[in-house]
Amino acid sequence: MKINRALLANGVAKEFEEEIDFSSTSFDQTHIRKISSCHVKAVATDYETILRIEVTINAVVIGVCSYSLEDVELKLKINDELNFSDDEEDVDNYYEKGNIIDLDPYILGILLANVPVRIVKKGAKLPENGKGYRVISQDDFEKETAKKGHPGFDILDSVEFDED
Repeated sequence: MKINRALLANGVAKEFEEEIDFSSTSFDQTHIRKISSCHVKAVATDYETILRIEVTINAVVIGVCSYSLEDVELKLKINDELNFSDDEEDVDNYYEKGNIIDLDPYILGILLANVPVRIVKKGAKLPENGKGYRVISQDDFEKETAKKGHPGFDILDSVEFDED
């Protein structure tokens, strides 16, 4: 979605609406597989030095279940606000040079920030034990590690130091 600031009247809100296609975007396949659909409604208001854009995003994101690694469909509805400035030294707003502002990377950033880090599919359970591995609690792991010691450090017991 691109907004041309030159077409906006000062202080007058203008609506934009568009489907954004993220099918060619690559994601971390252990967290998000794809964004199936993304509908964005934006209301842009230009205030001479600041361009304020209120966005409403309705998206369907395919995430990865933390337990089973299966696909999980997440429906997101997000309301956010983006403020742009053409002043490089304005640290409170996004800097965009020129009149054409591409919102796609900002929309993608908002989506990624709103997808939970840990996604669990309904009914999914942690794996028990399997061939070559077992699942234990953090407390049990720490107890076992304390009992075993650290074999990498055992060799230090045989090192002699010169005391001069």
